[in-house]
Amino acid sequence: MSLLAVVCERAQDFEWRVQLKANSVAPSGIEATNDCKRTHTFQIVPDSLPYMRLMGPDTFDVAPGASYKEPVQFDTRSMQVGQYDAVLTVKCLTCKSEPGCKEDHKNLHVYLTVMPGTASWTEIHPEQKGSVKDNPELTWSDIHPESKPQ
Repeated sequence: MSLLAVVCERAQDFEWRVQLKANSVAPSGIEATNDCKRTHTFQIVPDSLPYMRLMGPDTFDVAPGASYKEPVQFDTRSMQVGQYDAVLTVKCLTCKSEPGCKEDHKNLHVYLTVMPGTASWTEIHPEQKGSVKDNPELTWSDIHPESKPQ
């Protein structure tokens, strides 16, 4: 999945369209870039959606000329097939204190389409992908017997 760039300049709206199979978990990220001359503090509000959550802090500092990649995770395990949408706001909490920095916030409209289909075990439990692949003797009962697919 691609990252969204949030630049420290002026308020804008962005769209992020994601398609995932039902019963999937997928990592992605949001990138905040600071084009101002001072380090600034950014905040993502809200810090979770029904189908996406931040995997890092919701507030973070970005040095001038640098970027910060906020890891996120989409999760469709308890969702019905269909379309969903919500808005995240990435705010610059300190940009107004710097003369010439015009950043306020970016609105990120997240559209998720949940498609029919059963995801593979490693899409549902991506943390198990490496260990199952690296250790063929691992059985379903060694991983999560209560979640074993039927």
